[in-house]
Amino acid sequence: MTTKAALSFAVGVVVALTYMMAPTDAACDTTKMRRYDGDLIAEGSGKTMKLYLIYKGCARYVNPRTYFNLFKSCVKYTKNADLLEAISAKCQCKALSDGAALIRGPNINLGVFLLTDGGKVPIANPATFYAYCFNYAKLKMVPAFILPKINTLATLTTSI
Repeated sequence: MTTKAALSFAVGVVVALTYMMAPTDAACDTTKMRRYDGDLIAEGSGKTMKLYLIYKGCARYVNPRTYFNLFKSCVKYTKNADLLEAISAKCQCKALSDGAALIRGPNINLGVFLLTDGGKVPIANPATFYAYCFNYAKLKMVPAFILPKINTLATLTTSI
């Protein structure tokens, strides 16, 4: 990515963040569901199929654009209506932000982040990155001076 393209993307990120803020699921206790973190669950089939990512114990809808921004094209999903129902009975989980993305600074040592919910979510380690089936090729570089300006949310980890 050229410097001009990276800067353009970074400015777009900052502008988009003002529109991506959503209420949190803080009142929802999904601790027992955390063991499913990273699973993609399908509901329905064909053109009406919806995908949900189990993220911090919550089933969060993933729209097609967000799916292609984050995941490997060969990622597998399961149909587990019981799990979706169990999570939905506990709380109403919001969708991942439309256009959520994977970002990093010019130096990989600055970290890798999931950009969603109005901020950057640090991804704890490579095991977490791969447990969520994120696609390394989808990482977008953001200039180092932009990263600190993006609100940092709770770190993404897995129980794997």
